[in-house]
Amino acid sequence: MLQKLHAEEKVIVGGDMRADSPGHYAKFGSYTMMDLKNNKVVDLQLVQSNEVGGSYHMELEGLKRSLELLKERGVTLDCIVTDRHLQIQKFLRESSITQFFDVWHIEKGISKQLEKAAKKKDCEKLRGWVKSIRNHIYWTAATSTTGPERVAKWFPKCLHPLRIAQYQWMAAGTPAFHKLETILSTKRILKAVAKLSPHHQT
Repeated sequence: MLQKLHAEEKVIVGGDMRADSPGHYAKFGSYTMMDLKNNKVVDLQLVQSNEVGGSYHMELEGLKRSLELLKERGVTLDCIVTDRHLQIQKFLRESSITQFFDVWHIEKGISKQLEKAAKKKDCEKLRGWVKSIRNHIYWTAATSTTGPERVAKWFPKCLHPLRIAQYQWMAAGTPAFHKLETILSTKRILKAVAKLSPHHQT
């Protein structure tokens, strides 16, 4: 598999870690690197928390080992798709490797925030918008080629003609509208949207 990748001009890979238990108490983790174009696993690294100073550091170590192997085999990367792990972001930025975020990871985080907010008084209407917002984030990633374009599509003015219908839109100024706007337009979310993967997903 790595010989085939070596023959290709530039490769898009995705990487992610699975641990033996959730949270920051995992003892073992497996970091998987995939060729996203062909949907094939190209490397699997097993990492133990006590060899890297704790479970939080396992994902970065797995990524480093996988990237080192690809480099040794002469594979040239176009970019890598990962989650938003802060150590990985810093490492890839300092290594001048183009990174995109997996849409599912971003969508999952936003959906959780919206569902939590929908349980609050006067914010129940948010529940009806979760599916549409989920679809919108995938559309934003799939139809954009640059970070600024993704951000512009994330929160644009309405692209459809004015509709006169009995559909219950959220009124500006209501608690539900304010909460929605707050969740979807934080600096952290806008930075994440700018880096959504336009390619394949992990």
